[in-house]
Amino acid sequence: MDDRTRLRELQARLASSIGGGDNLPVFLNILFKQVTLEKKIEAALVDDGGKGSLRKGMPSAASFSIREELLLRSGRLTQHLEQIERNGTRASVPYRRIGRAVENHDLLL
Repeated sequence: MDDRTRLRELQARLASSIGGGDNLPVFLNILFKQVTLEKKIEAALVDDGGKGSLRKGMPSAASFSIREELLLRSGRLTQHLEQIERNGTRASVPYRRIGRAVENHDLLL
């Protein structure tokens, strides 16, 4: 997914769930952290040959599924990004969460 599309989709999703106009700096901070987290997770999944049926050039439906998994269950963006920086993406809670969801067939890629 290109960055512009990702930003538009995520902006709309976040605005509907947390509101976007009340505190713009906070909203933008969350938006850009979420984009960074998604890109790191997706890159690692593609690098690993894709958990399940994921292949190079992730389909949009898979990106949406990953986003829903991360948004619905992740309230700790800063901590997750720091963890990725320290230990690498594959050792992070969000990456392991996605892996478990795929293994349990809760997330289809």
